[in-house]
Amino acid sequence: MKKIILSLFVSIFFAMSANANNFPDIKYKNIKYKGKISYNSETNTWSNAINKNADNYFTKVKGFGDAYDYEDKDRNFAFSTDCEYEFIYNGSLIGYSNRDLKFYDITYANGGISKRPLTIDEIQAILPDYNIITLSQFSKNTNAFKIKKHVGDLKILLYNDTDNTFSGYSFYSGNAKFKHFLLKGFIVVQHPGMIQFSDLGSHSYEKPCYVLLVR
Repeated sequence: MKKIILSLFVSIFFAMSANANNFPDIKYKNIKYKGKISYNSETNTWSNAINKNADNYFTKVKGFGDAYDYEDKDRNFAFSTDCEYEFIYNGSLIGYSNRDLKFYDITYANGGISKRPLTIDEIQAILPDYNIITLSQFSKNTNAFKIKKHVGDLKILLYNDTDNTFSGYSFYSGNAKFKHFLLKGFIVVQHPGMIQFSDLGSHSYEKPCYVLLVR
């Protein structure tokens, strides 16, 4: 029994380690489970530091699915961002949703939050090393988009500028070599080829398939 428990513990430990490290190599740290953030309504800013000027601080706890909730200082539910990845950027709380393939600027007021999708320019300022490709750029006839790969790895962020959602979607390829991450729209292409973004290869009006042609 002890061996079984030890094996289970080791498996869980490595799974947690993989999840913690399996984010794109960007400089913004994901707010950790049980991590605390504070909000200052006078300056309308968020911080990783808990300071005396903050109206409240919130603790990140497990939510539904892969998303997380936040509790207030009295351990009551405060809000959920419905995002898998969150970080503080210039005083703003930024979240990324795998379902939406979007970044959000999250604001707090009247005991709740509101979310505004970031513009492409705002995302590019945060992630200058990534080539942002929007879904509206794909051909309406073939659902394909061509991009050239230069020397070195090609960092791509597939960004949703439509009203569709993408639960169940993943990247697939038979010839291209790439790394993908827990953040669904991010890949790093190491060898050119055809890369498919789909829900298990299906292609329909409700669940279209998108094809990246990396030359």
